[in-house]
Amino acid sequence: MGNADDIPFFVSRDVPDYRVLMTVREADRPPNTHLRSVIHHHGWTRVEEHWSQGTRVSYGSFFDNVLLSTWKPHDDEDVTDMTITNVAPLRRGISVKNTKEVGTAIHPAGEACKWWEIIDKPELKGTFGPFAYSCLSHDGIEVATKGLIKRKEPYGETQLVKLERTPVEESEVRPPKRLFDPAFWLKPLRHYPKRPANLPDFEARMIGDRSEKRVLRHYPWRFEEEHSKDGRVVFSVWNMLDDQNLTVGYSKTERYFEARRSSIDLRPSSNPIGVEIGPTDLKKNGRYLGESCAWFETTHLADAGRSECLTPDGVALKVEFSSWVGLGENYTAVEVKRRPVDLKEMIPPPELIDPSSWGFTVSD
Repeated sequence: MGNADDIPFFVSRDVPDYRVLMTVREADRPPNTHLRSVIHHHGWTRVEEHWSQGTRVSYGSFFDNVLLSTWKPHDDEDVTDMTITNVAPLRRGISVKNTKEVGTAIHPAGEACKWWEIIDKPELKGTFGPFAYSCLSHDGIEVATKGLIKRKEPYGETQLVKLERTPVEESEVRPPKRLFDPAFWLKPLRHYPKRPANLPDFEARMIGDRSEKRVLRHYPWRFEEEHSKDGRVVFSVWNMLDDQNLTVGYSKTERYFEARRSSIDLRPSSNPIGVEIGPTDLKKNGRYLGESCAWFETTHLADAGRSECLTPDGVALKVEFSSWVGLGENYTAVEVKRRPVDLKEMIPPPELIDPSSWGFTVSD
């Protein structure tokens, strides 16, 4: 994988089970260090790091180009964020065929090793980098890493503290089963107010310039299923009142699964967010599918924007995306049904979430 922090670098599958403890010195925080533990078993790794704000744990396979990372704030009772990525070989991962040895051997904690340069998107590095390096022991265990700008200025490093070549149980490198359960991520965080009368459930189908969308709303939940002409498919469900969402997508070259549930200190109070607090009125009207709508700017960022023509009950009949960094996209509703929607309809297809489809076996 391109991120050597989350998955150790390997040049061979024939690496023994091991446990490693390392110190990490980050590029943007040079005076400070923290500890990283790494466990390896048959090509699968578990990497854990602790900061003052929380703990990150990552599970993955270097040769399968799959990585699952979680974040747990210290003041929360459980994991609040997760990302899973699975990229096509040589697309974003490290090209082992193009990797070359660099520098001289060092002896961290008494363990001899050889430096390897990690080739990851060399066309983007230019002459400045940063360039990444990994030092491997005689049996292929990563015992040190470093990053360099212009191949000479330090840009973060890790150093070995302790290495144990010892059997590791498969369960120790398995992610928890609950991380693949939509109910874990979408469990209500609090008691929600009764659905406002002006926000009924609905299903809509929209046609865009380069994709189609299916949209569902069941207050306070919203769901979008997008199919693009280039083969990209995305399923997203989110809570309109809390910072809580789940997204699964895939294309010809990669797959990803992202989920978030608000941390305790970011959750709103028991008072509901007023539904009257909304987007900016653009003072113009439209008419689509025989229904009237009013234009609002619903998203305004420095490099992007989103405007919608909304019916009085909040159904978007026309959506326009603008962007300074890429092509915008315009969608027009071609079908709208105001009908009861069940939250189960918003769950992405199980075959996209099942851990085995990502190559993982899970623990209880």
